[in-house]
Amino acid sequence: MKFSMNSIAMISTFTLASSAVFAFDPLAQDQKWILSDWNGKRTQLEQQGYQFTAAFQNESTVNLNGGYDDSARLFNANQWTFGTRLDLEKIAGWKDTQAQLSITKRDGQSLSTDRISDPRAPQFSSAQEIYGRGQWWRLTSAWVKKGFLNNDLQIKVGRMGLSDDFNASHCEFQNLMLCGGQLGKTVGDIWFNSPVSQWGINAKYQLLPSLWFGTGIYEVNPENALEQHGFNLDMDQRKGILIPAELSWKPNLALFDGLSGEYKVGAFLSTADVRNVSTDEKGNIEPNAADRKWQNNKHSVWLNAQQQVFAPADNPKRGLFISANFTFNDKSTTVVESTQQLALWYKGIFEHRPNDTIGLGLARFDVNDRVRERQNASNQLLGLTETDYANPKYTPIQHDELNIELNYNFQWSPSIALRPNIQYVHQAGGVKQVDDTWVAGMTMKLNF
Repeated sequence: MKFSMNSIAMISTFTLASSAVFAFDPLAQDQKWILSDWNGKRTQLEQQGYQFTAAFQNESTVNLNGGYDDSARLFNANQWTFGTRLDLEKIAGWKDTQAQLSITKRDGQSLSTDRISDPRAPQFSSAQEIYGRGQWWRLTSAWVKKGFLNNDLQIKVGRMGLSDDFNASHCEFQNLMLCGGQLGKTVGDIWFNSPVSQWGINAKYQLLPSLWFGTGIYEVNPENALEQHGFNLDMDQRKGILIPAELSWKPNLALFDGLSGEYKVGAFLSTADVRNVSTDEKGNIEPNAADRKWQNNKHSVWLNAQQQVFAPADNPKRGLFISANFTFNDKSTTVVESTQQLALWYKGIFEHRPNDTIGLGLARFDVNDRVRERQNASNQLLGLTETDYANPKYTPIQHDELNIELNYNFQWSPSIALRPNIQYVHQAGGVKQVDDTWVAGMTMKLNF
């Protein structure tokens, strides 16, 4: 597995070198960075406006039971992230101005692709959320953000992922559908999340102390998502633009003893042409994608909510959090009609482990009934029925998929975290003939 020797050797080299030079313990539970504070220089640089990031994440999974292929095997996916955040007010005197530059490198193998799902109908989620978008270096962000009107208005321009600013959500899980924004999983042909970036500009305005409105314009350029195109900066292959809009409310509700929450409603419109999921120009069901009619737009609506519902009196950073995310996609152009996600996590469930969390999440995909009509029509043309599922020419009929994860995040220090987890996948890819799957996983995060 690709994580084993090369990555361990690199981590060991960094650790030993930094220990020798700076005489510190990288495993100390108060250590913010594995490579230390550089004798105080790193903190000093942050105070001056220079913040540096070097992080490694590994996600290991093994199928315990079920799936399309039930032969057990361990799979690993890895991601390196290198970046810097610049406070240009401190550095250059530019009031309320920030900049960010980051690159990522992904590598590894996918359990979901190789074991869990029928290759004719891939799993909608993934047991390893960092797998995907190619095994290549990518420019993940390169932007500048400037505040106006006493910072009530913020304008951001450059290269970025859409869910950096719209349809954003926390990631407390290893399962892809339970991690971050949802749209990149169901309309990923036009909505690109990190590590993919695209050119864009957005603006957010604070209407009231707890109410924000945001909108933007982004390129729709499929070339950005291709492997070995991670540093594509031209817009020659642009197919249109994507315009998101979102209203965000951040109250401290009396119902929850004044604890903070965030509630968002949003929508987007894409002007890129896209094929209808099922019909041709005459409205007839067409199994062949190349013969289906073109649609001149694509759109989705989302609802996001996150709320802290309980906190111990002595530490408001601990307690129970809950989040819910819903998306509703255009039925004419999208295979997944809607998604629903519910997650709970408790931070500091043990008083002596205030930064550990235990989490439980559920996420469901609902496949468009027009897609099932097309799949049934495709099989009927070949004279196939569900009893012919083993026939390579059979098109699996897709229904709904459910993903569940239970995990415990062991935060050894600010620089080292381990998150063992158990996942359950019902009807991977929405295919009833695929056995439900049990997965054991482990996420490791290192901050250098």
